[in-house]
Amino acid sequence: MPVALCNAHRIEVALTVVPDMLRSGLAAAQASSNKAVGARNDLVTAATATPIEGLLRGEHEGVVYFISNGGRVKIGHTTNLKSRVSALSLRTDSVLLALPGGPDLERALHARFAAHRHGDTEWFDFASEIFHFASARNAAISGVTPLPSVQAGTGPSAAAIARRETRKARAFRVYADLGQPSQRAFIKVWRERGFGESDQTLRDLYNEMHEAFEKARRGTTD
Repeated sequence: MPVALCNAHRIEVALTVVPDMLRSGLAAAQASSNKAVGARNDLVTAATATPIEGLLRGEHEGVVYFISNGGRVKIGHTTNLKSRVSALSLRTDSVLLALPGGPDLERALHARFAAHRHGDTEWFDFASEIFHFASARNAAISGVTPLPSVQAGTGPSAAAIARRETRKARAFRVYADLGQPSQRAFIKVWRERGFGESDQTLRDLYNEMHEAFEKARRGTTD
């Protein structure tokens, strides 16, 4: 049967029991939090890039995208990247990276780069950490070596570097897909894929890819 206690004894019992309950609750919460952080890290570590150009034709499976705008980058989720870019009034070459995945991966990436986040928005400072994350994953599917960390910075200059790397990765893919094409064929396919750029930039890209492939064919790196 319940035992009637005076106020003094009630307080004494509470002082003994409640701290133990709180400690147990805190331990459980910390264990749950650590498990969640581990799961988020696993999602981020396992994330692999998918070619951007194939996503710019309409609806597709869910992806998490990185879109740059000046010194900031937006990390969001969509099933229609073309529509999302248009809604942001940006060019398609502003898309730096696309990773197959959904809201769970998006949240994991938001947690990964939380130190650079603008409030509760999907916008982040274009920090060196974010730049190298995107660069390394694009390199894995395009054969382009990521830039060394000493070349990365923050702000608009980092965004410009990332755009150059994205352009270079696309050039590598076009050249490789066509099997060492002529300059005219290279430029024609580039235009068909809607990547933009001036004729002189495309000639420079073609020459760079041609030289790289020739060195690889000869087995030299000089």
